[in-house]
Amino acid sequence: MLYHIRHILLRAVVALTLCMATTACNDGDGEDAIAMEDVRVAFTLSVADASSTRSANEGWDNYDPKQPGIEDENMINTDDLRIAICDGMGNIIGDVETIKVIPVSDPSGTIYAITGVWKNAKDNIARAKKIMIVANSNASKLSTISLSDLAYNLDTGIRKYIPMWGVASLPTLTLGTQTDLTEQIYLLRAMAKVKVEMRSDMASYGYSIGSMHINNYNTQGYCLPKNYNSANKTQEIRFDNSLNVLNSREASIGLTDGKATYIPEYDNTGTGATPSTITVDLNRNGKHEGTYTLEFRNYDTDGKPTGTPYDIQRNHYYTFLIYKDGGKIIVSLHVRKWNKRVYDEDIIM
Repeated sequence: MLYHIRHILLRAVVALTLCMATTACNDGDGEDAIAMEDVRVAFTLSVADASSTRSANEGWDNYDPKQPGIEDENMINTDDLRIAICDGMGNIIGDVETIKVIPVSDPSGTIYAITGVWKNAKDNIARAKKIMIVANSNASKLSTISLSDLAYNLDTGIRKYIPMWGVASLPTLTLGTQTDLTEQIYLLRAMAKVKVEMRSDMASYGYSIGSMHINNYNTQGYCLPKNYNSANKTQEIRFDNSLNVLNSREASIGLTDGKATYIPEYDNTGTGATPSTITVDLNRNGKHEGTYTLEFRNYDTDGKPTGTPYDIQRNHYYTFLIYKDGGKIIVSLHVRKWNKRVYDEDIIM
């Protein structure tokens, strides 16, 4: 079962109901009844409705992109969803089970109501500090694999869902009461998005892109950012210390003109790193015109790379726009927190 979340960044607007009492939270004895030592969790998934740029901050504090992406980027497989209760160090102390997802009509759009049960919670309720969501990440492995080691394969051409993760803090829970958590949970994708395209007027001059390849990329990635256990909410994750690279380097992967490719994180800046680049074959009137190398770096006003490379980071969107001017190739690189947004400048880093 799956439902489509129709914006780029998934945001769990949480109305978290934690019912725990010496009697069941439901007066009936039917399917919705809760055992005396269980906790019921209820929250809603909604979408972002505002925007910000990377240049405004160095984390996802104010990350609320408003333009929708394609559905494949935003789908959650509800058969592969892990909702866990964690202690202050991010260690799982309980699982939310019997998860149900129900689409609900709302004036602002569709909201997805999710409910589940934390069973046998009594002994650990005092340690419950966070709620953590892992989606599209083969979450069943978490019974045998630690959170920090949970990984995914690129599975080019096969992968349908992008691995995601998010966390929020829990208020103090009290037996016999209902607690509502109104904090939003942001889900970050564990993959980066890369696209190369020509400026639209290039085709009228006979130009076309032939073969393209990303040189040096990882075939595997970690589902969680490096410092996942120190964050009380997803927005606290910082760009400069969250890179979590699973070294599984291969030499080359193909790209298609104007079509996005999704890849795991890659270290372009570490000591001894072999930087990732993109090779583009440019044709004119059906004949090979030249081969160009694009780098994950800033570009100056002449379209030349400048400064040190940028790591390829999760939940970021890298778009290269190429064109020719006066016989020289010009490149502009936009790096955005997912999703694409239209800016006045050519270069945003």
